[in-house]
Amino acid sequence: MPKPKRSKMEIYNDILRAIKFELINGEVRPTRVQSLSNLAYDKLTRYLVEMEGRNMITQNPLAITDKGRDFLQDYDRIKDFLSDMGVKYLAGVF
Repeated sequence: MPKPKRSKMEIYNDILRAIKFELINGEVRPTRVQSLSNLAYDKLTRYLVEMEGRNMITQNPLAITDKGRDFLQDYDRIKDFLSDMGVKYLAGVF
């Protein structure tokens, strides 16, 4: 049985978490972010441009902005709320 496709919100979360993890460990490298977020490189670059346009990240150097940090916090709160409500998966949210 194939894995369900991730929503854009889940992909944003995965990319931001990968960047955050790499920042803790030193320099952020796009190939490591690609690997940690489980995306093809061309899709990662497309999402990075999109996320920079939404002021969630900066690309030079690759870092998370305050808006990106807010997204991570809000995503966790929403995920916890859905879990408490018994909702297992919410596709196509974003």
